[in-house]
Amino acid sequence: MNRREWMTALTLAACGVRSSQAQPVARLRLGVDGLVFDTGLAAKWKATMGRDVGLGVDWVRSTTADVLTGLDNGSMQAGLFFSCAQADTLSRQGLIHDRHPLARTGVLLVGPQDDLAGIGSEQDVGKVMHQILAGQAAGACRFEAPARGSGLDGLSERLQAGLAVKQLPQARAPSSQVASQPAYQLLTSGQWQALPAPQRKRMKVILNQDPRLTLTCEVARSFRSAHPAGKLMVQWLQGPLGRRAVAASGWQPA
Repeated sequence: MNRREWMTALTLAACGVRSSQAQPVARLRLGVDGLVFDTGLAAKWKATMGRDVGLGVDWVRSTTADVLTGLDNGSMQAGLFFSCAQADTLSRQGLIHDRHPLARTGVLLVGPQDDLAGIGSEQDVGKVMHQILAGQAAGACRFEAPARGSGLDGLSERLQAGLAVKQLPQARAPSSQVASQPAYQLLTSGQWQALPAPQRKRMKVILNQDPRLTLTCEVARSFRSAHPAGKLMVQWLQGPLGRRAVAASGWQPA
């Protein structure tokens, strides 16, 4: 029996079904934050897993927030998402389980070549974020918020959590000169490298060393919607081939 046949037998055994009685097993629905796709990690995992064990998995692109909602309501049997308060809450409530960190990637705070926000030599990401948001409120610069519900959105919220953001006045409309300048934004290292060269030339990395500028990709299974292949998939992602795919995609194994 080869590895793929062995894994199929294990999956059927988890269902309590003999191989001679086997009926097609529904494919596992795996919610995946879009950033895991955009950096190539999802494709690497999917291809390697398919060759190695042949599990029937539907990789559903989503946001971290929607992946966790899917795990909560049972529409997803498993999910790949980024560490956040929503995941911590579901863990405490027992609504997700078999939760494990898999991979980490660095995040950059980038912005225009000119110091529009008046950051100077400041290296604390919290203070820098406050300076940028204050500059945006004054109409001196722009901050491009990450896509709502994404892993970067969660990171942005955590970075702003201790800041007096609510005390800032409503942002003024930027002048045409400010509007023509690149916005400050949070990007992964992979996203930064993927920007077209002319666009990247107009920008610079503001911060990249603060330990808070990190995203951790995690996996978990839903309590409400079990799948016989779920545990095997999580074990595979944690195993040597799963970790090798992480390194090959430019991430760091967690």
